[in-house]
Amino acid sequence: MIAVGLVAALVTIFLAGFGIAIWIFARADRINLIECACLAWLFGCGTISLLLWFCGMFCSGLFLQAIVTVACLLFAVLGWRAKRNANARFDLPKPANITEWILASLIAIEIAVLIFTSFKHTLGWDGLLNWELKARYAFLNDGTIPAAYYSSDGRAFSHPEYPLGIPFTELWLYLWMGEPNQFWVKIIFPLFYAACAPLLALLVSRLSGKRWIGLLSAALLPFVPSISASPGGVVVGYVDVPLGVFYLAALGYLLLWFKASDSRFLVVFAACSALLPWIKSEGIILWLVIVLLGFVLGLAKRRLGQFVLSLAPGAILILAWRIYLRLVHLSPHSDFVRPSFGALRDNIGRLGDIFGILFAELSEAVHWSIFWLLAAVALIYLFASRKLERIALASAVIIPILLYSVIYVFSTWSSYSAHMTSSIPRLLLHVMPVGWLAIGLALSQAKRETQTL
Repeated sequence: MIAVGLVAALVTIFLAGFGIAIWIFARADRINLIECACLAWLFGCGTISLLLWFCGMFCSGLFLQAIVTVACLLFAVLGWRAKRNANARFDLPKPANITEWILASLIAIEIAVLIFTSFKHTLGWDGLLNWELKARYAFLNDGTIPAAYYSSDGRAFSHPEYPLGIPFTELWLYLWMGEPNQFWVKIIFPLFYAACAPLLALLVSRLSGKRWIGLLSAALLPFVPSISASPGGVVVGYVDVPLGVFYLAALGYLLLWFKASDSRFLVVFAACSALLPWIKSEGIILWLVIVLLGFVLGLAKRRLGQFVLSLAPGAILILAWRIYLRLVHLSPHSDFVRPSFGALRDNIGRLGDIFGILFAELSEAVHWSIFWLLAAVALIYLFASRKLERIALASAVIIPILLYSVIYVFSTWSSYSAHMTSSIPRLLLHVMPVGWLAIGLALSQAKRETQTL
C-alpha cells in the first residue's frame, strides 16, 4: 500500500504541473514533451505545496487531501483541453548524431545513478530538523501545522520561519502513503535533479543554438562533488539543489524571453521566480537579483510594463507568507540581526575574513573540483561579449555570491566565521546550475570565435 500511495502522490504532482505546463505552451504548434515534463515537476511541487498550505487553513484530514487531489486533476484537464483546442502536437526531440546520443545516454545514466544513490543515504541534519520535521508535524496533525508551532520558543531550532514548499511536498507523499516514511520521501530530491539536467541542456541549446553544448553541460553537472554529496547535495534531503533548479529555470526563461520576445517564456519565468521565496528564505535574495536583472532587460527590450506584471505572483506570495507568520505570532529568532547602517559600521571589519573564507570555499576541490575555475573563465568571456543578456547571466552568478557573503556581517553567531564555514557551501549550490548555463554559453561563444579566426 505504501508503494501504491507513493506512486499516486507522484502522479498527482506530475499531472498538476504537466497540465499547467501544456496550458502555457498550448498555442505553440509543437509542445516539447521533455520541456513540459521538467517544468511539470517544478510547477507540480509548487502547486501542491501552495494548495496544502492555503486549503489547510480551512480544512484538514481526508477532506484536505481530496480537495487538493481534485484540484490537481482539474489542472491536468484544463491543460489538456487547451492543447486540444489549439490543435497543438507533442514533440519528442531526439539526438541528431552519435555525439548527441552518447551525451543524452550519459545524462540518463547519471539520473538513474543519483536516484539509486539517494536511497543509499539517510536524510541529513537540516533535511530532518528543518524540512522533514515540518512535514511530519503536519502529517500528525491531519495535514496542517498548528499555529502553536510557530510561536513556540522550544521549536525555534527548526526555523519555523522557513517557507513550506519542500516540507509540504513531502507532506503530500506522507498523506498518500499513510505514514511519514523517511525512506521513500527521499525520491523528491533526485527528481529535482532529473528535472534540472534536461532543463539545463534545453536552455543552453536554445540560447547558444548548439544542442551538443547543452547536452555536454548537463552531462558534466554531476561531476561537481557537492551535487551528489554533503553538504547540501541531492542525497541528503536539503532544499538547496531544488532552489538552484528554480533559479536556473527562472533565469533561463527570462533570457529566452529577452531573446525571442515570446510571452510564454515570461509566464514560465513568472511562475518559477514566484516560487523562489517559497522554497527557502534565501529565495527572496535570488528573487530580488532576478528582478533587478529583469528590469534592465525589460528596459532594453522596451517591454518593462510586461515584465513588471510578471512580478506580481512573487510579490503576492512573499507578502502573503509574511502576513501569515505575523498572524500565527512567529517567535522571533534569527541567525542574523536586522541589516542596518549601525550594524554594518560595527562589523565592517569582518569583510576581510568573510572574503577569505569565500575564496577558500571556491577553491575547495573536495566540494567543487574545478567547477568554479571553469565558471570564472566563462564569466570573463560573457562580460567580454558586451551582449546585455550574457552580461545579465554573468551578473546572476556573481551578485548572489557577493550578497550571500556580505550577509555574514550581520551574523549573530559567537563565531561568524564558523557560521559562514558551515553554510556557505550550501548557499553556493543555489547558483551552481546557473554557473553551468554560463559555462555552456561561454563555450559556444569561444567556439564561434575560434571558427571565425
